[in-house]
Amino acid sequence: MSATLENRFYDLYTEYFHRAEATRRWNMLNDIPWDLARKEVPDYIPYIVESFCAVELYLPDYTSKILQLVRRSRGRAWFQANWGYEESKHSLVLEEWLVRSGNRTRQEVTDFADTVLANEWNLGFDSPRKMIIYTMFQELATGMNYRKLRERALEAGDEALGTALQFLTKDEAAHHSFFRDGVKIFMDEDRDGTLCDLAEVLANFEMPAQEVIPDWESRGKRIVAEKIFSDRIFLRHVVRPILNNLDVTREELKELSKSTKQVDPEAEDPYADSLAVAV
Repeated sequence: MSATLENRFYDLYTEYFHRAEATRRWNMLNDIPWDLARKEVPDYIPYIVESFCAVELYLPDYTSKILQLVRRSRGRAWFQANWGYEESKHSLVLEEWLVRSGNRTRQEVTDFADTVLANEWNLGFDSPRKMIIYTMFQELATGMNYRKLRERALEAGDEALGTALQFLTKDEAAHHSFFRDGVKIFMDEDRDGTLCDLAEVLANFEMPAQEVIPDWESRGKRIVAEKIFSDRIFLRHVVRPILNNLDVTREELKELSKSTKQVDPEAEDPYADSLAVAV
């Protein structure tokens, strides 16, 4: 990338960092009303919280492997380090709710984490541009997961989980915005090449770690059954809004899909054969 565009990434990160410091930082111990955590919630809620914890637990792989791709870019590498800090709070606060609500013991949480971390997650794409496109979609989808689960938690009367998930949703929205604006920087440099990568990412998209999390097939099906997330939600509330924000037309991607043999993202349900439902 040109020095000018690298400088834009650095400016994008510093703007992100200062805004986060001023308006979005939260404290797990002081800002969650833990005394309002409830054990008497529908059994799918702790099951899905535990499932989302599993996805978050691959933080060492997410952070280290993406950092290796972007280590020479100060703006992107510094952001990735900051992203890792914020994401680490997500797994911590979800685990804390499981224990404080009485739905899991501390030992059960530890044993589950050990089982999950016995496996390793690997990058789905081999270039920085494809990975930032991937994370742009994944972070908005993650926020959708948390938002839907928060609705269920509040319906069940658990203000502690509802508050925690509100913080997580805001974090994910901020992460998505950084990645989306980073994709726009790549588009300024090479629109056609970036859109070719975007078509490839969409054709092969699945949420992170679902292939390595133990018993994920059952967990994913439960997430879909409870209408927390689904392929159709992903298409309507993640893919289409992002394409509109990027000012990418259906015609552009259709032409790219034909030329590169990628899937049409505006088809009725291009992900019907996949289970893209993780965090």
